Amino acid sequence: MWKSTRRLALGLFAALVLAAPALAADYQIPVVTGEHWTKSSPEERKAFLVGAATVIELDQEVQGATPAVNSTIDAWARGLAPYTFDQMVAALDKWYAEHPDKLRRPVIEVMWYELAQPNIGATNIGQADPKEALKEKRAEAKAQAKAKAKAKAKAQEEAKP
Repeated sequence: MWKSTRRLALGLFAALVLAAPALAADYQIPVVTGEHWTKSSPEERKAFLVGAATVIELDQEVQGATPAVNSTIDAWARGLAPYTFDQMVAALDKWYAEHPDKLRRPVIEVMWYELAQPNIGATNIGQADPKEALKEKRAEAKAQAKAKAKAKAKAQEEAKP
């Protein structure tokens, strides 16, 4: 009897633990809209974009070379690749300035439909870029970052007395 009760209790506990992620999916996260964007400082705007880029990069690392079929991460990465953070800030500022009646539109929605999606061409959502092209883009971006850091370090070294 004791073993049966114990097994039942453990089974119920396991069911609750496994159900927790499904319950968590019902929570809503705050949405940053144009109202928030236009009231933010340039530093806060850039920080928002850095955070978004970090989430994209984190998801790329977690998914590795074979992203999930329904993932939009690679589409986001390719769509936003042509922009620097400053260019994205300027583009979002311009969009909201040209559409003052749409300040309730979420920033992430404007980023997707106005910045990222026009750059992804015929790629359908959920279909990742060809693996080699993505690897090349990532390698090129890392090489550029290294070269920039090296040039900055050299300039700092030369500036020392």
